[in-house]
Amino acid sequence: MEALDHIAINDVLCRFFLAFDERDWAAMEACLATEVFIDYASSGRGTMSGAEFVQRRRSAVDTLAKHPSFSNLLLTRDGDGVKGRCNYLILRFDRDFKGEGEDFYHACGAYEFRFGKADGAWKITSITQRALQSWGNRQLHAGTRKTEAQDIKA
Repeated sequence: MEALDHIAINDVLCRFFLAFDERDWAAMEACLATEVFIDYASSGRGTMSGAEFVQRRRSAVDTLAKHPSFSNLLLTRDGDGVKGRCNYLILRFDRDFKGEGEDFYHACGAYEFRFGKADGAWKITSITQRALQSWGNRQLHAGTRKTEAQDIKA
């Protein structure tokens, strides 16, 4: 893989994660292919439009201040695309939290991405999240909230 492709893909991931911080949903969608395969433990598995993925993420984190970061990016050629793997740490805070418990909900793990070219630019075509650990108040994050019935079964 050429160094310029590596730099361009790293840039796509930086812009993708920064879009969460800045709530720049148009910038997030610009990082995604028209259709994206998603495999998230919290929101299911399947193919959806980039716009639908952005709306789901927006709804899950809308009230939280977030700071996602990634490290240990490894990219490998895969046919006409690229596979990527990185570790992640997502810090989430609710500055206006008035309830009981912690005012944060953090997570770490690994992402597996696939990238393809569209109109000459690298785009994310697949995202798989491999959660390692989450801690804090899960009720703050819409994508991981338990209902009372789920809490009773747990």
